[in-house]
Amino acid sequence: MKAMLKLALIATLTWGAGACTVVTDPSGGTSATTGGSSSAVFMNRQEQIAAFTNTHLERLKQDMAAGQGEYLASLATLLEIEASRQPEFFAFTQRQFPVLFPNERTTAAEMLVALDRALLADPHFGQRLALN
Repeated sequence: MKAMLKLALIATLTWGAGACTVVTDPSGGTSATTGGSSSAVFMNRQEQIAAFTNTHLERLKQDMAAGQGEYLASLATLLEIEASRQPEFFAFTQRQFPVLFPNERTTAAEMLVALDRALLADPHFGQRLALN
């Protein structure tokens, strides 16, 4: 039954043209993404995080510098940070900003590696929120 629901979702997303749509299946950690094309792509959580970060790096950079914002909140959601802990995560990324973005050419992949290391090293977050 679950497989049939996923196929129906894929068919629905494939036929709809327009802006990019990401639909997450919380039970399986997969999502369907369309960009107006005739194909759907399934991504695991790490791929979702990487794709989101790649697409919105400049906005994330602004939000992390400010310690708040819509894109940072979306990243926290993708990282599965509970809503009650998100303000702590926002403050964490603001404090870690020089580590996350050591120069103007920092890529999304480099920022994610730095974020992963910082999360692992932090006693408040530790391995619970690491990207792996």
